[in-house]
Amino acid sequence: MSLTKILAKNLRVLRDLRGRVGQLELANRIGVSRRTIARLESAEIADPGVAQVRALAETLRVPIELLIERSLVPVVVPLPAEVRERLEGPEAAELLRRFVQAADEFTPRQ
Repeated sequence: MSLTKILAKNLRVLRDLRGRVGQLELANRIGVSRRTIARLESAEIADPGVAQVRALAETLRVPIELLIERSLVPVVVPLPAEVRERLEGPEAAELLRRFVQAADEFTPRQ
């Protein structure tokens, strides 16, 4: 799957997971138009640019590589309240990076 398609899918998933953030709200947070977010989610922008991807990742509190390299799916997992609070805070991207890295270490290679 191409970067453009992964980003498109992941933006929709992450906007929903981050409190159903609307396209307009996300656009305002990163300084672009709502139409730009819509075009990103429709995979109409072939090269969104590093600065824009970085702003999206920071705003959605995920590592850049998670936003553009892997297709994300929403999963419900019971967590202690303090872990959830940390996942909603400024250290969310680093925690997610660590979770994915730990999961990768336990994934059998074929």
